[in-house]
Amino acid sequence: MEKIKIDYYQLMDLRIDYAFKLLFTKGDPRLLISLLNAIFANKKIQRVIKSISIKNPFLDRESGDDKLSILDIRAELEDGTAILIEIHMYGLGELKAKTIRSWARAYGEDLEIGNRYTSQPPTIAIAFTNGTVEALENTQKESKIHRLCMIMDCEDFTVFTDAMELHYIDMQAFAKAVNEANSININDTEEAMFVKWLSVITQKEINNKSIIENACKDEEEIYMAVSALSRQSEDKYARQAYQRRQDELYFHNKARAEYEQAKHEIEQVKHEAEQAKHEAEQAKHEAEQAKHEAEQANRIIEQERQKAEQANAQLADKDAIIAELQAKLTGLSN
Repeated sequence: MEKIKIDYYQLMDLRIDYAFKLLFTKGDPRLLISLLNAIFANKKIQRVIKSISIKNPFLDRESGDDKLSILDIRAELEDGTAILIEIHMYGLGELKAKTIRSWARAYGEDLEIGNRYTSQPPTIAIAFTNGTVEALENTQKESKIHRLCMIMDCEDFTVFTDAMELHYIDMQAFAKAVNEANSININDTEEAMFVKWLSVITQKEINNKSIIENACKDEEEIYMAVSALSRQSEDKYARQAYQRRQDELYFHNKARAEYEQAKHEIEQVKHEAEQAKHEAEQAKHEAEQAKHEAEQANRIIEQERQKAEQANAQLADKDAIIAELQAKLTGLSN
């Protein structure tokens, strides 16, 4: 293959959804086929794609209150299997729920009236993320670059159905691992193609650019992808659209960060108010307890005073009796 001169600074970032869709839906379909086959091979899934068709990326609302789901890529295989692909640079906290919702809509749409449920092909959702997916990652473990989720039996871990197949690919974790090793494990296994494709998709974060150049030498599809990306990056109108999308994502992320910060501050103020309320209630409780103890002490004092008065009265009665007896004794002695 002819060696191409790559201007890495000029290349569009494939982690930006516009650039990703432009390369994999407007170019040679072999690129998307190769990427998908690499993803499946990386998890040893016995599925080899030979042809693919791109579909409308819109998933219809189920009701007027529903959010409209727009996928980055929606495709269909020869056997009817639906492929849903999304790029997520931000907002990973809601990604798990969003992926399942998109899967459910696509899976529900594909069943034609009169067909048996068992005849419905699976729906596969693939999410490229720029970080760890919240609520999926155990913080005590290292981040997984490629996570495959399916419906399984909880006791023997056998696959219950192949209807749902969810792939989460952490681009950030991949770039970090490559930069730390300063290389990628390139060998003749099918899984190696997955690594080569990810090195192209995350090329903006890969320090050692020779990794990408070597991948171009080894694989025709990688060479085709980088060549096409170079041409698209030099196209004036594509570059303008790409930069507009970059700006949208930047301001969206900035607004989201400010919203999250404001939300955090509100929660902090709310927590402090709750804490102050708790302390006030605690102080009130302690005051009531002190009042109760004081009243109890006063009751004890009053009881003791009454006992003392009773004792004094009894003593006075005894003194009167003694005085009366003494008077009688005096009278008798006279």
